[in-house]
Amino acid sequence: MRNKWKQLVLGHKTDHTKDNFLWNMIGSVLYAAATILLVRFTKGVAGTGVGADFNIAFKTGQILLTLGYFEIRPFQVTDVGNEYSFRDYFSLRILTCGLMAAGGFLFPWLTGEKGLRFMLFALLCLYKMMDGAADVFEGEFQKNGRMDLAGKSVAFRTVLSVAVYAVVVSITGNVLWAVVAMVIAAAVGVLIFDVVLIGEFASLEVSFDKVRLGKLIRSTVLLFVGSILCLYIFNASNYSVDAVFQGADEASSDIRYIYACLFMPTSVINLASGFIFKPILTTLATHYVEGRFKQFAGLVWKLLGGVVAITVACLVGGALLGLPVLSVVYGYDLTGYLAELEILILGGGFNAAGIILYYAMTTMRGQRDILLSYGVVAIATLAISTPSVVHWGLMGAALSYCGLMALQTMVFAVATVVHYGRAKRSK
Repeated sequence: MRNKWKQLVLGHKTDHTKDNFLWNMIGSVLYAAATILLVRFTKGVAGTGVGADFNIAFKTGQILLTLGYFEIRPFQVTDVGNEYSFRDYFSLRILTCGLMAAGGFLFPWLTGEKGLRFMLFALLCLYKMMDGAADVFEGEFQKNGRMDLAGKSVAFRTVLSVAVYAVVVSITGNVLWAVVAMVIAAAVGVLIFDVVLIGEFASLEVSFDKVRLGKLIRSTVLLFVGSILCLYIFNASNYSVDAVFQGADEASSDIRYIYACLFMPTSVINLASGFIFKPILTTLATHYVEGRFKQFAGLVWKLLGGVVAITVACLVGGALLGLPVLSVVYGYDLTGYLAELEILILGGGFNAAGIILYYAMTTMRGQRDILLSYGVVAIATLAISTPSVVHWGLMGAALSYCGLMALQTMVFAVATVVHYGRAKRSK
Protein backbone atom coordinates (compact mmCIF):
# COMPACT_ATOMS: atom_id res chain seq x y z
CA MET A 1 0.00 0.00 0.00
CA ARG A 2 2.78 2.41 0.94
CA ASN A 3 4.73 1.67 -2.25
CA LYS A 4 1.65 2.15 -4.43
CA TRP A 5 1.00 5.49 -2.76
CA LYS A 6 4.61 6.57 -3.41
CA GLN A 7 4.44 5.51 -7.05
CA LEU A 8 1.17 7.38 -7.52
CA VAL A 9 2.59 10.62 -6.11
CA LEU A 10 6.06 10.38 -7.68
CA GLY A 11 4.78 9.51 -11.16
CA HIS A 12 6.85 8.07 -14.01
CA LYS A 13 7.95 11.20 -15.89
CA THR A 14 11.59 12.19 -16.29
CA ASP A 15 10.90 15.84 -17.20
CA HIS A 16 9.04 17.58 -14.37
CA THR A 17 9.23 21.17 -15.66
CA LYS A 18 5.53 21.53 -16.41
CA ASP A 19 4.49 19.63 -13.29
CA ASN A 20 6.76 21.84 -11.16
CA PHE A 21 4.96 24.95 -12.39
CA LEU A 22 1.47 23.45 -12.25
CA TRP A 23 1.66 21.94 -8.77
CA ASN A 24 3.46 24.94 -7.30
CA MET A 25 0.57 27.05 -8.60
CA ILE A 26 -2.10 24.66 -7.28
CA GLY A 27 -0.47 24.38 -3.86
CA SER A 28 0.04 28.14 -3.58
CA VAL A 29 -3.55 28.93 -4.57
CA LEU A 30 -4.99 26.44 -2.10
CA TYR A 31 -2.67 27.66 0.67
CA ALA A 32 -3.79 31.26 0.11
CA ALA A 33 -7.45 30.28 -0.19
CA ALA A 34 -7.28 28.41 3.12
CA THR A 35 -7.03 31.64 5.11
CA ILE A 36 -10.08 33.07 3.37
CA LEU A 37 -12.15 29.92 3.86
CA LEU A 38 -11.18 29.46 7.51
CA VAL A 39 -12.03 33.05 8.42
CA ARG A 40 -15.28 32.79 6.42
CA PHE A 41 -16.34 29.55 8.13
CA THR A 42 -15.52 31.03 11.53
CA LYS A 43 -17.45 34.23 10.90
CA GLY A 44 -20.45 32.24 9.63
CA VAL A 45 -20.61 30.16 12.81
CA ALA A 46 -19.49 32.62 15.50
CA GLY A 47 -19.92 36.15 14.06
CA THR A 48 -17.59 38.94 12.94
CA GLY A 49 -15.98 39.37 16.36
CA VAL A 50 -14.72 35.78 16.59
CA GLY A 51 -13.93 35.92 12.86
CA ALA A 52 -11.67 38.91 13.47
CA ASP A 53 -10.11 37.17 16.51
CA PHE A 54 -9.46 34.07 14.39
CA ASN A 55 -7.87 36.22 11.68
CA ILE A 56 -5.45 38.00 14.03
CA ALA A 57 -4.58 34.72 15.81
CA PHE A 58 -3.95 33.06 12.45
CA LYS A 59 -1.65 35.94 11.42
CA THR A 60 0.17 35.63 14.76
CA GLY A 61 0.70 31.93 14.08
CA GLN A 62 2.10 32.92 10.68
CA ILE A 63 4.51 35.33 12.37
CA LEU A 64 5.62 32.71 14.89
CA LEU A 65 6.12 30.36 11.96
CA THR A 66 9.19 32.44 11.11
CA LEU A 67 10.75 30.86 14.19
CA GLY A 68 9.79 27.41 12.92
CA TYR A 69 11.13 28.16 9.45
CA PHE A 70 14.24 29.95 10.76
CA GLU A 71 14.43 31.10 7.12
CA ILE A 72 16.22 27.86 6.26
CA ARG A 73 14.36 27.05 3.03
CA PRO A 74 15.81 29.81 0.78
CA PHE A 75 19.27 28.82 1.99
CA GLN A 76 18.50 25.10 1.63
CA VAL A 77 17.22 25.21 -1.97
CA THR A 78 20.10 27.44 -3.10
CA ASP A 79 22.67 25.16 -1.42
CA VAL A 80 23.58 23.70 -4.81
CA GLY A 81 27.05 22.81 -3.57
CA ASN A 82 25.60 20.66 -0.74
CA GLU A 83 27.41 22.52 2.01
CA TYR A 84 24.91 20.97 4.44
CA SER A 85 23.05 17.65 4.35
CA PHE A 86 19.31 17.09 4.77
CA ARG A 87 20.10 15.64 8.18
CA ASP A 88 21.51 19.03 9.22
CA TYR A 89 18.47 20.95 7.93
CA PHE A 90 16.00 18.46 9.45
CA SER A 91 17.70 18.42 12.85
CA LEU A 92 17.69 22.19 13.10
CA ARG A 93 14.03 22.28 12.04
CA ILE A 94 13.08 19.98 14.94
CA LEU A 95 14.63 22.45 17.35
CA THR A 96 13.06 25.53 15.78
CA CYS A 97 9.59 23.97 15.61
CA GLY A 98 9.86 23.04 19.30
CA LEU A 99 10.65 26.66 20.13
CA MET A 100 7.76 27.78 17.96
CA ALA A 101 5.33 25.53 19.84
CA ALA A 102 6.48 27.00 23.13
CA GLY A 103 6.10 30.50 21.71
CA GLY A 104 2.53 29.74 20.72
CA PHE A 105 1.57 29.54 24.39
CA LEU A 106 4.04 32.12 25.71
CA PHE A 107 3.05 34.93 23.33
CA PRO A 108 -0.69 35.11 24.20
CA TRP A 109 0.18 34.76 27.89
CA LEU A 110 2.58 37.71 27.71
CA THR A 111 0.10 39.84 25.77
CA GLY A 112 -2.68 39.12 28.26
CA GLU A 113 -4.99 37.14 25.98
CA LYS A 114 -7.67 35.20 27.82
CA GLY A 115 -10.32 32.60 27.17
CA LEU A 116 -11.18 31.98 23.53
CA ARG A 117 -8.54 34.35 22.16
CA PHE A 118 -5.79 32.67 24.19
CA MET A 119 -6.73 29.21 22.91
CA LEU A 120 -7.04 30.44 19.34
CA PHE A 121 -3.57 31.96 19.47
CA ALA A 122 -2.03 28.79 20.94
CA LEU A 123 -3.82 26.24 18.76
CA LEU A 124 -3.41 28.13 15.50
CA CYS A 125 0.30 28.38 16.27
CA LEU A 126 0.41 24.58 16.50
CA TYR A 127 -1.46 24.40 13.19
CA LYS A 128 1.06 26.67 11.48
CA MET A 129 3.88 24.66 13.07
CA MET A 130 2.86 21.78 10.80
CA ASP A 131 3.72 24.03 7.86
CA GLY A 132 7.14 24.48 9.43
CA ALA A 133 7.59 20.72 9.80
CA ALA A 134 6.58 20.07 6.20
CA ASP A 135 8.66 22.91 4.78
CA VAL A 136 12.04 21.25 5.34
CA PHE A 137 10.87 18.18 3.40
CA GLU A 138 9.44 20.38 0.64
CA GLY A 139 12.75 22.24 0.46
CA GLU A 140 14.57 18.97 -0.18
CA PHE A 141 12.04 18.01 -2.87
CA GLN A 142 12.57 21.40 -4.55
CA LYS A 143 16.35 21.21 -4.31
CA ASN A 144 16.21 17.87 -6.17
CA GLY A 145 14.16 19.32 -9.00
CA ARG A 146 10.80 18.08 -7.69
CA MET A 147 8.97 21.31 -6.94
CA ASP A 148 5.85 19.43 -8.01
CA LEU A 149 6.11 17.25 -4.90
CA ALA A 150 6.41 20.35 -2.71
CA GLY A 151 3.26 21.73 -4.33
CA LYS A 152 1.44 18.43 -3.93
CA SER A 153 2.42 18.35 -0.26
CA VAL A 154 0.99 21.81 0.36
CA ALA A 155 -2.17 21.01 -1.58
CA PHE A 156 -2.78 17.68 0.15
CA ARG A 157 -2.21 19.03 3.66
CA THR A 158 -4.24 22.18 3.06
CA VAL A 159 -7.28 20.45 1.58
CA LEU A 160 -7.28 17.82 4.32
CA SER A 161 -7.02 20.24 7.23
CA VAL A 162 -9.49 22.83 5.89
CA ALA A 163 -12.03 20.14 5.03
CA VAL A 164 -11.78 18.70 8.53
CA TYR A 165 -12.21 22.17 10.06
CA ALA A 166 -15.26 22.89 7.89
CA VAL A 167 -16.94 19.59 8.78
CA VAL A 168 -16.28 19.81 12.52
CA VAL A 169 -17.25 23.49 12.89
CA SER A 170 -20.42 22.89 10.86
CA ILE A 171 -21.46 19.89 12.95
CA THR A 172 -20.50 21.12 16.42
CA GLY A 173 -20.65 24.90 16.02
CA ASN A 174 -17.57 24.96 18.26
CA VAL A 175 -14.57 26.82 16.82
CA LEU A 176 -12.06 25.46 19.35
CA TRP A 177 -12.93 21.81 18.72
CA ALA A 178 -12.70 22.47 14.99
CA VAL A 179 -9.22 24.01 15.36
CA VAL A 180 -8.05 21.01 17.42
CA ALA A 181 -9.29 18.66 14.68
CA MET A 182 -7.56 20.81 12.05
CA VAL A 183 -4.22 20.58 13.89
CA ILE A 184 -4.47 16.79 14.02
CA ALA A 185 -5.38 16.61 10.32
CA ALA A 186 -2.38 18.76 9.37
CA ALA A 187 -0.04 16.51 11.40
CA VAL A 188 -1.45 13.43 9.68
CA GLY A 189 -0.89 15.14 6.31
CA VAL A 190 2.82 15.66 7.06
CA LEU A 191 3.26 12.04 8.12
CA ILE A 192 1.54 10.32 5.21
CA PHE A 193 2.96 12.60 2.52
CA ASP A 194 6.30 14.22 3.39
CA VAL A 195 7.72 11.62 5.75
CA VAL A 196 6.77 8.78 3.41
CA LEU A 197 8.37 10.38 0.33
CA ILE A 198 11.58 11.83 1.73
CA GLY A 199 13.35 8.45 1.56
CA GLU A 200 13.44 8.80 -2.23
CA PHE A 201 15.81 11.77 -1.90
CA ALA A 202 17.57 11.64 1.47
CA SER A 203 17.84 9.60 4.65
CA LEU A 204 15.52 10.64 7.45
CA GLU A 205 18.12 10.95 10.18
CA VAL A 206 18.60 13.23 13.16
CA SER A 207 21.97 14.37 14.47
CA PHE A 208 22.29 17.21 16.95
CA ASP A 209 25.96 17.75 16.14
CA LYS A 210 26.83 21.02 17.88
CA VAL A 211 29.49 21.97 15.37
CA ARG A 212 27.32 21.36 12.29
CA LEU A 213 24.19 22.91 13.77
CA GLY A 214 26.16 25.86 15.08
CA LYS A 215 27.60 26.53 11.65
CA LEU A 216 24.17 26.24 9.98
CA ILE A 217 22.62 28.57 12.55
CA ARG A 218 25.34 31.15 11.91
CA SER A 219 24.64 30.87 8.18
CA THR A 220 20.90 31.49 8.55
CA VAL A 221 20.41 33.52 11.76
CA LEU A 222 20.62 36.90 10.03
CA LEU A 223 18.02 35.74 7.49
CA PHE A 224 15.86 34.57 10.39
CA VAL A 225 16.02 37.92 12.18
CA GLY A 226 15.30 39.64 8.89
CA SER A 227 12.26 37.41 8.32
CA ILE A 228 10.86 38.45 11.71
CA LEU A 229 11.25 42.10 10.78
CA CYS A 230 9.70 41.37 7.38
CA LEU A 231 6.56 39.85 8.86
CA TYR A 232 6.31 42.64 11.42
CA ILE A 233 6.46 45.18 8.60
CA PHE A 234 3.96 43.25 6.48
CA ASN A 235 1.41 42.75 9.28
CA ALA A 236 1.91 46.00 11.22
CA SER A 237 -1.20 47.63 9.78
CA ASN A 238 -3.30 44.59 10.80
CA TYR A 239 -2.06 44.77 14.37
CA SER A 240 -2.57 48.52 14.47
CA VAL A 241 -6.18 48.16 13.33
CA ASP A 242 -6.70 45.35 15.84
CA ALA A 243 -5.24 47.46 18.68
CA VAL A 244 -6.99 50.71 17.85
CA PHE A 245 -10.40 49.09 17.29
CA GLN A 246 -10.17 46.44 20.02
CA GLY A 247 -13.59 47.25 21.44
CA ALA A 248 -16.43 45.09 22.62
CA ASP A 249 -18.98 46.93 20.49
CA GLU A 250 -20.17 45.56 17.16
CA ALA A 251 -18.84 48.54 15.18
CA SER A 252 -15.26 47.87 16.31
CA SER A 253 -15.56 44.18 15.46
CA ASP A 254 -16.89 45.07 12.01
CA ILE A 255 -14.00 47.46 11.30
CA ARG A 256 -11.42 44.81 12.18
CA TYR A 257 -13.22 42.28 10.01
CA ILE A 258 -13.48 44.72 7.09
CA TYR A 259 -9.74 45.33 7.10
CA ALA A 260 -9.07 41.59 7.20
CA CYS A 261 -11.23 41.26 4.06
CA LEU A 262 -9.60 44.17 2.23
CA PHE A 263 -6.09 43.02 3.12
CA MET A 264 -6.45 39.57 1.61
CA PRO A 265 -5.77 40.60 -2.04
CA THR A 266 -2.33 41.93 -1.04
CA SER A 267 -1.19 38.31 -1.06
CA VAL A 268 -2.53 37.63 -4.56
CA ILE A 269 0.41 39.33 -6.30
CA ASN A 270 2.93 37.47 -4.12
CA LEU A 271 1.07 34.30 -4.94
CA ALA A 272 1.06 34.89 -8.69
CA SER A 273 4.71 35.91 -8.85
CA GLY A 274 5.58 32.88 -6.72
CA PHE A 275 4.12 30.62 -9.42
CA ILE A 276 6.97 31.68 -11.67
CA PHE A 277 9.73 32.45 -9.20
CA LYS A 278 9.83 29.52 -6.82
CA PRO A 279 10.38 26.78 -9.43
CA ILE A 280 13.41 28.63 -10.87
CA LEU A 281 15.07 29.62 -7.59
CA THR A 282 17.62 26.81 -7.87
CA THR A 283 18.34 27.90 -11.47
CA LEU A 284 18.98 31.43 -10.24
CA ALA A 285 21.42 30.07 -7.66
CA THR A 286 23.19 27.95 -10.27
CA HIS A 287 23.70 31.00 -12.53
CA TYR A 288 25.27 32.87 -9.65
CA VAL A 289 27.47 30.06 -8.32
CA GLU A 290 28.80 29.30 -11.80
CA GLY A 291 29.56 32.97 -12.47
CA ARG A 292 26.90 33.62 -15.12
CA PHE A 293 26.15 37.12 -13.83
CA LYS A 294 24.46 38.36 -16.99
CA GLN A 295 21.94 35.50 -16.90
CA PHE A 296 21.47 35.99 -13.16
CA ALA A 297 20.69 39.71 -13.52
CA GLY A 298 18.52 39.12 -16.57
CA LEU A 299 16.40 36.60 -14.70
CA VAL A 300 15.89 39.00 -11.80
CA TRP A 301 14.81 41.77 -14.21
CA LYS A 302 12.35 39.45 -15.94
CA LEU A 303 10.80 38.52 -12.60
CA LEU A 304 10.46 42.18 -11.61
CA GLY A 305 8.81 42.91 -14.95
CA GLY A 306 6.38 40.07 -14.30
CA VAL A 307 5.48 41.60 -10.92
CA VAL A 308 4.71 44.93 -12.59
CA ALA A 309 2.42 43.23 -15.12
CA ILE A 310 0.64 41.21 -12.44
CA THR A 311 0.20 44.29 -10.25
CA VAL A 312 -1.39 46.28 -13.07
CA ALA A 313 -3.74 43.38 -13.83
CA CYS A 314 -4.72 43.11 -10.15
CA LEU A 315 -5.36 46.86 -9.90
CA VAL A 316 -7.67 46.72 -12.91
CA GLY A 317 -9.38 43.57 -11.66
CA GLY A 318 -9.73 45.08 -8.18
CA ALA A 319 -11.36 48.21 -9.57
CA LEU A 320 -13.85 46.25 -11.66
CA LEU A 321 -14.66 43.21 -9.51
CA GLY A 322 -12.73 43.46 -6.24
CA LEU A 323 -15.39 44.67 -3.83
CA PRO A 324 -18.29 42.55 -5.18
CA VAL A 325 -16.17 39.38 -5.15
CA LEU A 326 -14.74 40.02 -1.68
CA SER A 327 -18.22 40.83 -0.37
CA VAL A 328 -19.48 37.45 -1.57
CA VAL A 329 -16.42 35.53 -0.37
CA TYR A 330 -16.40 37.03 3.12
CA GLY A 331 -20.15 37.46 3.50
CA TYR A 332 -19.92 41.18 4.30
CA ASP A 333 -20.87 44.27 2.26
CA LEU A 334 -17.63 46.14 1.49
CA THR A 335 -19.17 48.89 -0.62
CA GLY A 336 -17.34 52.20 -0.22
CA TYR A 337 -13.85 50.81 0.39
CA LEU A 338 -12.51 50.76 -3.19
CA ALA A 339 -9.77 53.36 -2.55
CA GLU A 340 -8.41 51.39 0.42
CA LEU A 341 -8.51 48.17 -1.62
CA GLU A 342 -6.57 49.66 -4.55
CA ILE A 343 -3.92 51.16 -2.27
CA LEU A 344 -3.48 47.81 -0.53
CA ILE A 345 -3.14 45.99 -3.88
CA LEU A 346 -0.47 48.47 -4.97
CA GLY A 347 1.34 47.83 -1.70
CA GLY A 348 1.15 44.11 -2.43
CA GLY A 349 2.93 44.75 -5.73
CA PHE A 350 5.75 46.59 -3.98
CA ASN A 351 6.01 43.74 -1.47
CA ALA A 352 6.29 41.12 -4.22
CA ALA A 353 9.08 43.10 -5.90
CA GLY A 354 10.89 43.34 -2.57
CA ILE A 355 10.63 39.58 -2.06
CA ILE A 356 12.25 38.90 -5.44
CA LEU A 357 15.12 41.21 -4.52
CA TYR A 358 15.34 39.46 -1.16
CA TYR A 359 15.78 36.07 -2.83
CA ALA A 360 18.40 37.52 -5.16
CA MET A 361 20.27 38.79 -2.11
CA THR A 362 19.92 35.40 -0.39
CA THR A 363 21.37 33.68 -3.44
CA MET A 364 24.34 36.07 -3.26
CA ARG A 365 24.59 35.26 0.47
CA GLY A 366 24.08 38.92 1.42
CA GLN A 367 22.63 38.18 4.84
CA ARG A 368 24.02 41.29 6.53
CA ASP A 369 22.67 43.63 3.87
CA ILE A 370 19.26 41.94 4.09
CA LEU A 371 19.09 42.45 7.84
CA LEU A 372 20.21 46.07 7.57
CA SER A 373 17.55 46.76 4.92
CA TYR A 374 14.76 45.25 7.01
CA GLY A 375 15.99 47.15 10.05
CA VAL A 376 15.66 50.49 8.29
CA VAL A 377 12.09 49.74 7.18
CA ALA A 378 11.12 48.32 10.60
CA ILE A 379 12.09 51.58 12.29
CA ALA A 380 9.88 53.47 9.83
CA THR A 381 7.05 50.99 10.49
CA LEU A 382 7.25 51.54 14.22
CA ALA A 383 7.00 55.28 13.70
CA ILE A 384 4.06 55.53 11.30
CA SER A 385 1.84 52.42 11.41
CA THR A 386 -0.32 52.95 14.51
CA PRO A 387 -0.42 56.78 14.30
CA SER A 388 -1.74 56.45 10.74
CA VAL A 389 -4.62 54.25 11.91
CA VAL A 390 -5.38 56.54 14.85
CA HIS A 391 -5.63 59.61 12.61
CA TRP A 392 -7.13 58.21 9.39
CA GLY A 393 -8.67 54.84 10.27
CA LEU A 394 -8.66 52.17 7.57
CA MET A 395 -7.38 54.60 4.96
CA GLY A 396 -4.43 55.32 7.23
CA ALA A 397 -3.78 51.60 7.59
CA ALA A 398 -3.83 51.13 3.81
CA LEU A 399 -1.56 54.12 3.15
CA SER A 400 0.96 53.11 5.81
CA TYR A 401 1.13 49.56 4.41
CA CYS A 402 1.62 50.72 0.82
CA GLY A 403 4.17 53.36 1.77
CA LEU A 404 6.20 50.92 3.85
CA MET A 405 6.21 48.31 1.07
CA ALA A 406 7.42 50.96 -1.40
CA LEU A 407 10.19 51.97 1.01
CA GLN A 408 11.16 48.34 1.50
CA THR A 409 11.47 47.80 -2.26
CA MET A 410 13.63 50.91 -2.71
CA VAL A 411 15.95 49.97 0.15
CA PHE A 412 16.29 46.42 -1.15
CA ALA A 413 16.95 47.67 -4.69
CA VAL A 414 19.85 49.80 -3.49
CA ALA A 415 21.24 46.95 -1.36
CA THR A 416 20.92 44.46 -4.23
CA VAL A 417 22.75 46.67 -6.72
CA VAL A 418 25.55 47.36 -4.23
CA HIS A 419 25.95 43.70 -3.27
CA TYR A 420 25.72 42.52 -6.90
CA GLY A 421 28.52 44.88 -7.94
CA ARG A 422 30.62 43.80 -4.97
CA ALA A 423 30.06 40.10 -5.70
CA LYS A 424 30.78 40.51 -9.39
CA ARG A 425 34.08 42.26 -8.70
CA SER A 426 35.13 39.65 -6.14
CA LYS A 427 34.49 36.78 -8.56
